[in-house]
Parts: sequence; C-alpha cells; structure tokens
Amino acid sequence: MKVYIDSRICKGCQLCINYCPKKVFEPGDEVNDKGFVIPNVAHEELCIRCKLCEINCPDLAIYVE
Repeated sequence: MKVYIDSRICKGCQLCINYCPKKVFEPGDEVNDKGFVIPNVAHEELCIRCKLCEINCPDLAIYVE
C-alpha cells in the first residue's frame, strides 16, 4: 500500500492529519514551490485504506493506492 501527497498542489491545510483515524500523517517541514508546508506520510504502514484523507482533501492532492 502506498499513500501519496502531490506536493505541487497541496496547500498545507493539514486536514489529512485531522481526518486520519490511524495517524498516518504528521506535520511536515517540506515547503512546496507555493510556500505551503506539506504534511509527511509518517506511518504509512498503519494505513487501513479508508481514504478519508483522499476524500476530504480540498486540493485533491492525496492518493491512496
């Protein structure tokens, strides 16, 4: 399983951190070209493929494979 964040379009809202029931995401320190701080996929192995992060991402920047 793989969880992707497209850093080119992410606006750093961090809704994925709040919606994930398994705490797969953590606040990050990577800044994209637009100046937004991108969350980290820190615990991908905990992902249960509920896709709440993907569904609730307002920028469609998350994809769960």
